[in-house]
Amino acid sequence: MRKKKVFNYLTLLPKLLTSLLTTLYSKYPRIEDYVIGSGIGSFSQYVSISSRVSSIAITIAFFSLSMLTYYLSNSILLSILSGLVVSLGLVLPSCYVASIGYVFLKYRSRRDVMEARFPLLISLMSLVTTSEKNISRVFEVLDRNYREVLKDFQVELDMITSLVKLNYPINEALARVAKITPSPTLREVLLGLSTSLIIGSEPLELMSTVTSKYLEKYTLKVERTVNELGIMLEIYLAIALLAPVVIGSLGTLLVLSPVGGISFELIVFILSYIVVPASSIASMILIDAVVSKVMI
Repeated sequence: MRKKKVFNYLTLLPKLLTSLLTTLYSKYPRIEDYVIGSGIGSFSQYVSISSRVSSIAITIAFFSLSMLTYYLSNSILLSILSGLVVSLGLVLPSCYVASIGYVFLKYRSRRDVMEARFPLLISLMSLVTTSEKNISRVFEVLDRNYREVLKDFQVELDMITSLVKLNYPINEALARVAKITPSPTLREVLLGLSTSLIIGSEPLELMSTVTSKYLEKYTLKVERTVNELGIMLEIYLAIALLAPVVIGSLGTLLVLSPVGGISFELIVFILSYIVVPASSIASMILIDAVVSKVMI
């Protein structure tokens, strides 16, 4: 009985946080779609993990600050109050904001990957559609036979096949998955297929149209990326060319009018071992971030 009471006390905070976070998340009408579309898992799993992480952070913050305050003030009441204020007034809101931000970052990251890999999906989808006239069978074949190749689209493929197995009409299943996918191009395909099933149009024509539009947008994106890379490389080249000039100018100024505490060797060290390597690393990170948006 005593162990059960202790267990209930230990699980009380996660339960309260789960209820609180569920209420707070409900303020965002589409948060569940973002959670599923980001690939994190189901909404209930997301709330459960968020409440556990928040519980750990709040508990650590409460006891750490309470012990520190008690050590400094020797007051139990003040230590408890300070722990509650910081853990509930600072740590809890921070955990909430971080959990929301994490979802949107994952959603955006997955969108970029899916957009870059979309040609692979649409080519396989078109190939399967030529032999399978039933759209639900098309997604079943893609999910079963090309699971590893289409792992970036697995959330959507799994959801479509699962909804169909639950006897959802295929057009409703496609429309539902279109709401959660972060890829605007895939969303257009799914909504178009859903409409085509209702009006009886040819799916291959829709896929061809969407593919043409995607290639046009992709071409513009590549051109924009090339221009951005050109600007970045020009900036990096300017820094690399100006660094020796700056070092020489500073050296001349320090020789003519020395400044106390600043030597020419210190300036050379800072520019050579901190500024130039930092600019190189920053340029590599920026270039990688830009290229990854168009890399297939």
